[in-house]
Amino acid sequence: MGLQILSGEDNEFAALQYKKIFEKNQHQITIARDGEECVTKYKKALENCLPTSDPFDVVLLDFVMPKKNGVRVAKEILDLRPRQKIIFASAFGSGVLDDASAILKDSIEILQKPFSLEFLVKKIESSCALKSTLR
Repeated sequence: MGLQILSGEDNEFAALQYKKIFEKNQHQITIARDGEECVTKYKKALENCLPTSDPFDVVLLDFVMPKKNGVRVAKEILDLRPRQKIIFASAFGSGVLDDASAILKDSIEILQKPFSLEFLVKKIESSCALKSTLR
């Protein structure tokens, strides 16, 4: 079985591309169009999850989204599940992203756009493989 991925991405084209590439690679992806919807979908998935596990293998977040930005979303998710793997995919400069990573915990990674979809899949697969060996 593939990975369970939650993506907070307000760009419709990017969200569609993520959906296509992850499903092509046998992974399940849930798309949220804004930060608020992302937190809501995370909480809903949490209801059907064991207390010792995370509802998603990884949460893929854009830095800038309507209603709640990626940092706020990440903080709320990490408050619920401190070990949840979070990857930011953003076009922001590294300085802004470094500030965000200083605020958040060790369970986040940052990918700076642009990147190929194949690179994204491989990065998430390797990141999740590493996480599962650390458990």
